[in-house]
Amino acid sequence: QSVSTWGRQQQQTTPSFVGTLLATAEEGKDEEAWNGQVASNTENGRIKGCTITRVGDSLTDWVMQVDGEEADLGKFSEAIYKKLMMDAKQQRFQGFRPGTIPPHIEPTYRAFAMDEVAREATLEAMEQNGIRPFETARDEFEIVNVSIPPAPTKKKKKKKNNKKKKKGDEVPEVVAAEEEVVEEVPQWRSFETMKEAIDAGWKPGQSFSFRAKNVKGQ
Repeated sequence: QSVSTWGRQQQQTTPSFVGTLLATAEEGKDEEAWNGQVASNTENGRIKGCTITRVGDSLTDWVMQVDGEEADLGKFSEAIYKKLMMDAKQQRFQGFRPGTIPPHIEPTYRAFAMDEVAREATLEAMEQNGIRPFETARDEFEIVNVSIPPAPTKKKKKKKNNKKKKKGDEVPEVVAAEEEVVEEVPQWRSFETMKEAIDAGWKPGQSFSFRAKNVKGQ
């Protein structure tokens, strides 16, 4: 069974796929990792940092913006990715041992996890704003303008002064000049598409910001 076929089957069975995750969370099997909510940083599951804008004079066309710094989508993305990987290990891939996932197709599962989170978060935000999505709305969302957390920075090692003093050398008085240290705040990285964000290093377990266009509902 190819990955593309398997991926299409997952897309077609999304309700049961998400339902399985919800059932797992309710049974308490994965309580620490995920609480069964799209956003895991609020008690009632409401998504913070989401804004919705009507497109022109339309009564049914909207644009949704979700701020990943305010809405923690990380645990949900991690739960989806873990479920995907568990299912994938049950598949057989030609040229690989049973239970082994070819490294070159792993990004496919990360992409599915990000896409699934974005669509579920959009639906949740619509519900919060009293907008009832049309039947085919979920599949028609266009996810763009994706921002991901900054890449981890490596700490610079301080250089040691290993110069040895010679006996009898006079030690001159040194007045240290005070330097103003300005710490740069790491900025989130922005990309036009989810693929670009994934190629740049986004991983399940991290939150992300995005904009959803072609959001249909009333």
